[in-house]
Amino acid sequence: MIRWLLLIPFALLIAIGASSFFLMMASIVDPVMASLTGETLFVGFWSFVDSVFTAEDPGPIVSEAFLAVGRIVFTLLVLPPLLIAVISEVLGMRSLVWYAGSIGVLTAAVPWILRGAARVGSPLELHVSLVLGLTGAVAGLVYWAIAGQGSRRSQQTADGL
Repeated sequence: MIRWLLLIPFALLIAIGASSFFLMMASIVDPVMASLTGETLFVGFWSFVDSVFTAEDPGPIVSEAFLAVGRIVFTLLVLPPLLIAVISEVLGMRSLVWYAGSIGVLTAAVPWILRGAARVGSPLELHVSLVLGLTGAVAGLVYWAIAGQGSRRSQQTADGL
């Protein structure tokens, strides 16, 4: 019971923080991600500023912007580890390969799933998917290190093995 109340939420928080840090570092170090992030932030910021200064009441615009950013963060960084953690606990799967692989694949697939179009991606799109996959794999590794690795030992000692 303590596992569900304390360990799993703690492991998810740390895993999401680690994957966020990895994505931030990848956005700084990797030239493709740096260009994408820089251009997105530049265009997004100036569009936001233009919208705020032309509106009579900027409150709804600001709240919509924060809501949109929150949705993106939740979809890319929170949802994949949370979904895989729930599936793993229900099915009892606690392998490092399972956590890192499934969270990595799901995180890399999120933009393709949301797009909904079946087409071959450009090399730059595939590069971004690779970075997102590595981001998810980092989350899976950290989650496994906290919640997945020790649970097998405690389960074996409880069973008398």
